Amino acid sequence: MDTFFSFYVLPALLILLKSVVLIVVLLIFVAYVLYADRKIWAA
Repeated sequence: MDTFFSFYVLPALLILLKSVVLIVVLLIFVAYVLYADRKIWAA
């Protein structure tokens, strides 16, 4: 059971965590770019 966890479950959780972090960072970046774009064009 320990080998199943260390070979399948743990890497899958790490991939999922990295994917979620990447998506959150990209969403924040896009939000800031859109905010700056609206501020620039409104001025």
